[in-house]
Amino acid sequence: MHGTIKPVDEARERAYSMPLADMDPGHPELFQNFTFAPYFERLRKEDPVHYCKDSMFGPYWSVTKYNDIMEVETNHAVFSSAAALGGITIRDVSPDLRRESFIAMDQPRHGPQRKTVAPMFTPTHLDDLATNIRKRSASCLDNLPKNEVFDWVDTVSIELTTQMLAVLFDFPWEDRRKLTRWSDVATTLPGPQGLVATDEDRMAELMECAGYFGKLWKERINQPPKSDLLSMMAHNDATRDMDPNNFLGNLILLIVGGNDTTRNTLSGSIKALSENPAEYKKLRENPALIDSFVPEVIRWQTPLAHMRRTALEDYELGGKQIKKGDKVVMWYVS
Repeated sequence: MHGTIKPVDEARERAYSMPLADMDPGHPELFQNFTFAPYFERLRKEDPVHYCKDSMFGPYWSVTKYNDIMEVETNHAVFSSAAALGGITIRDVSPDLRRESFIAMDQPRHGPQRKTVAPMFTPTHLDDLATNIRKRSASCLDNLPKNEVFDWVDTVSIELTTQMLAVLFDFPWEDRRKLTRWSDVATTLPGPQGLVATDEDRMAELMECAGYFGKLWKERINQPPKSDLLSMMAHNDATRDMDPNNFLGNLILLIVGGNDTTRNTLSGSIKALSENPAEYKKLRENPALIDSFVPEVIRWQTPLAHMRRTALEDYELGGKQIKKGDKVVMWYVS
């Protein structure tokens, strides 16, 4: 309708009219409606290290510019990823539901656990996987419906990502969609309209995940070492004797890390190309641009919106005084 204000214009007006002190850039509604951009734009310009004193996640600092993010990201002595302090997400999980993973722990334990799965992602091993990845990708795309509407997210983004997760874990093929479900349940906000209603419901499904993988673990630990992620952990000194919480924490990390990022990039790239037909035309006319398109679309779409740290001591960042125990959120999406 003529004269109608577009949602993005409404979002910009709201973002620039509200007092900075009232800004809550982590509110889920901004991401559900895809209206977060002007909020981060304003923060980068006017308050790149911003304190939100009241939100559904409690008080937190937002770090929105590259150099400041890198300062937090690389200062492990001051900014902790430890699950016991809240871990790596803006939402504080109840202490009895917190689980360590190698990305939600500090040194000296972080390094050895992370190195356990590193061989999976070496150039040599990725080259070995490339043939399988290309074959499955081609099959998925070649079998898409023609001249009819279909759900790209479910048919391509989720299915292709889930197939590759099953390969990486050597997970039973017929049950591969369980990986998708567990990833979604692990990252959702519980509520009446959500995937799960309560944290207890979430935990019940994640315990199903732990039980399923526990059976696979027993099989792998009694077999010669293989090249899948589960076997790598079962046969490595740093991860062989994980307690149940650490075991489940690392499983969820690997499942979510493999599912959410790839799936979001596959969906986001198609959306970006459809909204920018001139760029899509360039790509179709010159396939050599794919090499630069891939990292650019990851930057553009940003499959991981944020990571969180907890300050271990008082620290000055961007002229702001962060206090020991404060929650610090690095907004990669900014």
